[in-house]
Amino acid sequence: MAKTFQLDIITPAKVISIGQIEYLRAPGTEGLFGVQAGHAPATITMGIGEIKVMQGGKDLFYATNGGFADINTEGVLLLVETVEDAKTIDTNRASESSERAKSFLKDASNDVERAQAALNRAKNRLKVAERI
Repeated sequence: MAKTFQLDIITPAKVISIGQIEYLRAPGTEGLFGVQAGHAPATITMGIGEIKVMQGGKDLFYATNGGFADINTEGVLLLVETVEDAKTIDTNRASESSERAKSFLKDASNDVERAQAALNRAKNRLKVAERI
């Protein structure tokens, strides 16, 4: 049995073919899930969080805002709203987004649910950016 599997990430804006990997950990809406070669086929709903990929013995990290994972015998396809490589995250922009969301949360007349989601996304981006 092969010890690697294909990983592709698709967003509305781009397609990233990561290639053959040894391991994937991603944020499911019910908690983190991991995938290795030979995993049973499944479709999993993803939430905001960190995607960890082990490729060639090295760990790669990405931030995502959720979507779906399609696990099949050929590999894994992540269909996500957004994905950002930890190396390319603009931490200044993420910090500004975090502060803006915190400010919105102080005023109950604002859309608190939307502001909380924005804060969660900004915090996630900052956390993933620290991985490099």
